[in-house]
Amino acid sequence: MRPLIGLFLLLPACASAQVTLSTVQGGVATPVSSAVSFGSVAAGWDAVDIVFNIGYAGSVSPYYLTYFNLQQGTPFSVIAVTWPGLPVAIPTGGLNFTVRFQPSQVAESYSAVLTVGDAASPITVVLLGQATSGFAAQAANQPVAAGSPIVFGSVQAGGTKTILLTLANQTGESLTVGAIGFQGTAFSLAGASPAGAAIPSGASAEIQLVFSPVSAGIQQGTLTIGVAAFPLQGTGTAPPPPVYPAVSLQFTPTVIASAEQGSLAVNLSSASASSGAGTVTLAFQPAVTGVADDPAVTFADGTRSVAFTVAGGASQGQFTGGPDVAFGAGTTAGVLTFTVTLGNQSAQSTLTIPAATIGIDAAVAARDVSCAPSVVYCTTTNIQLQINGWDNTRSASQLVFTFYNSTGGVIAPGNITVAAGSAFQQYFAASDMAGVFGLSVFFPVTGSSDDVVAAVVQMANSVGVAQTAQIAF
Repeated sequence: MRPLIGLFLLLPACASAQVTLSTVQGGVATPVSSAVSFGSVAAGWDAVDIVFNIGYAGSVSPYYLTYFNLQQGTPFSVIAVTWPGLPVAIPTGGLNFTVRFQPSQVAESYSAVLTVGDAASPITVVLLGQATSGFAAQAANQPVAAGSPIVFGSVQAGGTKTILLTLANQTGESLTVGAIGFQGTAFSLAGASPAGAAIPSGASAEIQLVFSPVSAGIQQGTLTIGVAAFPLQGTGTAPPPPVYPAVSLQFTPTVIASAEQGSLAVNLSSASASSGAGTVTLAFQPAVTGVADDPAVTFADGTRSVAFTVAGGASQGQFTGGPDVAFGAGTTAGVLTFTVTLGNQSAQSTLTIPAATIGIDAAVAARDVSCAPSVVYCTTTNIQLQINGWDNTRSASQLVFTFYNSTGGVIAPGNITVAAGSAFQQYFAASDMAGVFGLSVFFPVTGSSDDVVAAVVQMANSVGVAQTAQIAF
């Protein structure tokens, strides 16, 4: 409710003498005389509120309150009324309002004139009060006045700083500590609260103020003691980044080739004083002209970046599955570059995947395999060789096929040489599977295909010639 001060409206009234003004305490109304005393108040630290009641004992119904005024420019103020505005009918039980005496300066006496009723014959009362000295406050041994800020300075987020606020009673009478409250989540009270305690002359009360920022940045709040308010200020700072020992990578095996799987571990040069998390990233630079990448070069989870953690006191990183993580070398000659980063530390290691002869993963032989009539030399007695492998140079060229009978003899016409370089180049140019290939070859057989019991295939690339073991039919 907004206080009404200095408002009046003239209306006809003939019974103003029957308007009464009383103070109300504990539900008991006491008529006022010409003055009302608010007593003695500690300047800047306390306030006194008195509830007044405006009543009407006459016979006019309704009877309107048309005039209400409290002298301004004094420590007296109206802080609550029970009506929205003037004029207002005075109900049975009257109208209540509250006046507060809140001095900020010491003085032997203060006064203000309160006038209520109607303009023709108002009731006039003098409000009286005295302001004595309050507490002398010191924060961190420095004098601080009510309304002045208490500054905590910078505190690392997650940490705390305590400032001792001392309230010294340097007056000749006992002083009571008012209610203590805080605004601002970063500020709190530690220890027992002295709120409500009577502090004798010459004694003091102590309040432990705590600043506990949870994030970086300026933090603000307010401490209230009675009616005295102290702005609170502090700055949260980000914790410094932890310092870790030097990091390095350990590979198993130390030398790796295409189509193999390796693993790595992260080692620290000494036990870490801090816990934390880091990453290892993998990059691949092909050594084969025209090849941009090899999608099979990844960690075990199919990515090229893997996280690890380091516990305080540990000297090795831990991945999701343990102290090491697997990676694939792919099927393309080139260089694997591993970069490990842990806080302020980083290191880089490389593994070279050398160019190699063609690798053969599987070779299968079959007799009397059906084929489309459009296939050249397709017969009902043809044989087929299916070879799956990889060429990390993408330079496969000449193929040599040799077939054997049950006695181990070479079946005529002997070695069958095929110039397959062009076919392989066309295949690799359209493939996104690095050096992986699948080769299917049909051979027509004159006579019984049962006479063919084994085959050997030689496959040449720019590095050399690879040969299969005997492939049984």
